[in-house]
Amino acid sequence: MRHSLFLILFYCFLFVKGQPIFMLVGEARPTIGTSLSVFSDSDLSQYTFKWTRGDAFGTFDSSVSLSSTKDYVITESDYEHWLRVTVCDNVGDIVFTKNTWISKLPVIYIDTEDGNAITSKTDYVTANIRIQGNADFGQQYKGSTQIKGRGNSSWTKYPQKPYKLKLDKKTDLFDFGKSKHWVLIPNFNDKCGLRNYTASQLAKQLGILGMNMTWVEVVLNGEVKGYYMLSQHIRVEKHSVDIFDWENEAEDVADALFDAVKNESGLEEDDRERLEETMITNLAWVTDGKVTFKGKTYSLSDYDLKKEYDITRGYLLESSQKMRVPTHFLTPQNVNFIINAPEYLSTNSEMMTYVTDLWSDFETEYCRVPTLKGKNFARYADISSMIGIWFVNEIMGQGDLNNSRYSYIANDGKIHFGPAWDFDHAAACWTSSRYTKCFHTLDYENRYPYFQNWFPDPVLCQMAYDTYWNVVRPFMTDYLSQAGDLNTRYAFITEAAQTNDILWGDYPSELNPNAIPRTSEEDFDILKTFLIGHVSWLDEQFASVKTLIEAMNKVCPYPCDQDIIDGIQVVVSERQPTGARKEIHDNHLYIIRDGGTYSVDGKRVK
Repeated sequence: MRHSLFLILFYCFLFVKGQPIFMLVGEARPTIGTSLSVFSDSDLSQYTFKWTRGDAFGTFDSSVSLSSTKDYVITESDYEHWLRVTVCDNVGDIVFTKNTWISKLPVIYIDTEDGNAITSKTDYVTANIRIQGNADFGQQYKGSTQIKGRGNSSWTKYPQKPYKLKLDKKTDLFDFGKSKHWVLIPNFNDKCGLRNYTASQLAKQLGILGMNMTWVEVVLNGEVKGYYMLSQHIRVEKHSVDIFDWENEAEDVADALFDAVKNESGLEEDDRERLEETMITNLAWVTDGKVTFKGKTYSLSDYDLKKEYDITRGYLLESSQKMRVPTHFLTPQNVNFIINAPEYLSTNSEMMTYVTDLWSDFETEYCRVPTLKGKNFARYADISSMIGIWFVNEIMGQGDLNNSRYSYIANDGKIHFGPAWDFDHAAACWTSSRYTKCFHTLDYENRYPYFQNWFPDPVLCQMAYDTYWNVVRPFMTDYLSQAGDLNTRYAFITEAAQTNDILWGDYPSELNPNAIPRTSEEDFDILKTFLIGHVSWLDEQFASVKTLIEAMNKVCPYPCDQDIIDGIQVVVSERQPTGARKEIHDNHLYIIRDGGTYSVDGKRVK
């Protein structure tokens, strides 16, 4: 089918007058054993061909000709190299030349308009983009995009920069779902490129959101920039965070209002987009039903557009130190949250109050002492996601304090934790500890107080105990095995990781003077050793619910009564009688056995 398409294009060229037209066929999916071929609308017999190979820095050995025909069959030696074809006419003048980067990974070619540098996290640069396929995928995209910088320390401190892409149309890349919005995460700090992927896979096992991502190599304005993770962008969208979209609703209502009033108000078509922007940046209409535009106030009810909205849902939040954003708030526990969606939430006081009050009530509830005594997180937050996000951060030894911690308020009006994100500073990377015998989330994350205050609540410990042995431990056992996903994935990206080592070298001493230089292969061994060692230590802490509570009680800020520790161990033993089961109701654990229902302190309820 691919060759048929190319032939159709080729024969179309026969009707083009003027200078000969050349094209390179096969670069959409270059893999070992396939050919790159030159086609033209003129007689190729009058031209000479030369195929040469170049390194990641664009240095070609012109003294060695790989082929002198119009075709070249790709070999394994070509991986992580440029292949260049040069076509000359009968007097030796170059009439066509084309470079293709050969990789096991898909390759993203980005050429900015006029070669402009990407220097801003706020201002987009226009570019052309082509996503070259590999053995598993054909060419994914070819068209225009907007590109800008993104990230915090990774943008300001590291030489390999992260980017945000906005394609000109929604596209399903690598079967991840249609979207215009994608991110390119560099693997500079995570040299083996597996930390974000590992965290995302574990998150999915735990039933919380983890972004789909894959490895790619990036060529920017003709220069190889190394390997990246191409990932979904965390945003309110069907294939990302699938909750009610206030900004999309604003656009829909604005379009309907524009169509209803454009004639009577003398609006031009250009005003449609301006009205959409007005309603996105001022959400007062959600509750008062009024929109002011170009000096005139419209009542949505006059046009049958007024709805009774449920304002308890549809919010995407991120705990972050960023302050220069349209909407952010500080919780009673001094955690700064920015509202990613809807970005201009502060323009509607009722909606803003709901979000801030929900967090305040949640914090008030979990900070109460003692731990049980009527304490009930479940009124405000989804307990399973609390446990899940804690496990992802704990297993990974997260070292990026109080940044990129996402949560969202779903259709049930409660706080859900996730998506799991930003783990290049985790799991014994350059900047984080290799120490495995500790609770990283409890010992080090002092600026993100939720983990400390969740524990040592016996109900949460019981749920964590069950989750560890039923989900986390089986997944990690398989993932870390010799034939597991960790080894398999690294084998797939090894060559690209080694190219990254060549391009970017060791960790800059000015960023971390104590950092010991490491290659991607050494970093892989460090990551795997950390995960195996940390899971082994966690096995000891999760030997029973009692040992877990006691272990957490050493680092949590408040005590747990010993009688509760003893009571929960009596009721919930590792070997429960046949037919016994656990049930959670209103954030309280009950044991059903022998026809009776028991609370965590061993008392029969009914």
